[in-house]
Amino acid sequence: MQIRVTLAISDGSGTSELSLLTLEVDAQPSIETLGLGLADSKALLARLQDQIVTRQVQSLSTAERRCEVCGSSRSIKDFHNVHYRSLFGSVVVKVPRWRRCECSCNCSTAPSQRRSRRWISAELEYVQSRLAATIPYARSSELLEMLLPVVAANSPSAVRRHTLHVGRRLDAQGREVQPATVGTNSDSNVTTVGLDGGYLRLCHPDEAKSFEVVAGRAMRAGAGQRSVAFVRSVDPHSHERVRGVLSAFGRQDSSIEVFTDGEIQLRQWQLSTLPRARHILDWYHLRRRIAALNAVVHSQATASQLRPADHDWLSRLAGGLKWRLWHGRAKEAMRKMSAMLYVLGKSTVCRKPLARRLRKITLELLGYLGNNADSLPNYGRRYRSGQRVSSAFVESAVNQLIDKRMSKSQQMRWDPRSAHLLLQVRVRVIDGQLRDDFAHWYPGFPSNASPMSSAA
Repeated sequence: MQIRVTLAISDGSGTSELSLLTLEVDAQPSIETLGLGLADSKALLARLQDQIVTRQVQSLSTAERRCEVCGSSRSIKDFHNVHYRSLFGSVVVKVPRWRRCECSCNCSTAPSQRRSRRWISAELEYVQSRLAATIPYARSSELLEMLLPVVAANSPSAVRRHTLHVGRRLDAQGREVQPATVGTNSDSNVTTVGLDGGYLRLCHPDEAKSFEVVAGRAMRAGAGQRSVAFVRSVDPHSHERVRGVLSAFGRQDSSIEVFTDGEIQLRQWQLSTLPRARHILDWYHLRRRIAALNAVVHSQATASQLRPADHDWLSRLAGGLKWRLWHGRAKEAMRKMSAMLYVLGKSTVCRKPLARRLRKITLELLGYLGNNADSLPNYGRRYRSGQRVSSAFVESAVNQLIDKRMSKSQQMRWDPRSAHLLLQVRVRVIDGQLRDDFAHWYPGFPSNASPMSSAA
């Protein structure tokens, strides 16, 4: 059975028809092979795209031929071939170059601007960027080539180049203050922000083995969330980037709570970026440090090395640390740890191996609490009132933004600048904003809803 596909084109001058493709189809196929095959559908899409693009370029050239000043039609100087690359194949079209008209206007400006453009479909860059933000560049190229008639501009290097081009635009856009776009129908006036660091393997063998990536999320109950990620060593505008994300909520610094894990460099960066926000030490990280201290104090090895009186004294001092910190009594907890250091400094204790280890852990915890003294709230009161006490949402953001694509699942080595640009694309994909960005850059960018009308 033969099926002939014909294209009818209607414009101001009338309607013309041309044959697109003739398909040889089995008249009695099995149930599993009904309909078009992937190869036939790709060939049909490529032919259709070729005709559509050719007619559209001809229409644009006809409109540009007339001088906007004097209205005269310019003569054609010559033609040059242009390769237009899209999701549905590469189309070679002839684009005319015009001679200047007799008037004194600079009428060749528009055509020269058109020739200098990148002849590539915005939708091709959108699909490539969205896939590359989720899976490796090579797999993105293979997936598109399997499903669509993408012939040119789809090698792994081209996918990477297009994705990083989109990342550069998003990088510049992310430094701007954004209008409040997040819904304001919220029961809470507090915006919660969390930032944490992750590490990627560096591609340069002569330098450090890894570099730091900062990722985080801003959220407000009932009002949505926004993500942010950047490589601090190559991003001089990281402060503006975080403020730009928060501007989408339309809130001031005084109504922001920033959760931190207590890492000194990241904490100082957070304080300099949002000095008026309330900074809160994450309970999960604090509890882990207390648990490590208690594990050594109450171990059988410690009990065997110390005198019973000294061990009982240390056990009583360490036993109430978690309770005091949970209930906001940080100063009492720090006094208890100072007393522990006194016990560990006694001549009958200090020479024991486990006592030296315990002293080191206690000093580290005491310094940790001292550095974050202004970020220790009453965790129990916050928990009972339904407020957040943990930065688990930050750990989720780091896993979603960094580990799934760039670290755990894909053991790749990265250039810091390329990783930073890819992160900008991945952030917009995860937040569901990438299509809106393309619609803002390219007026008329197609939406997911097709405007196609069905014939009666």
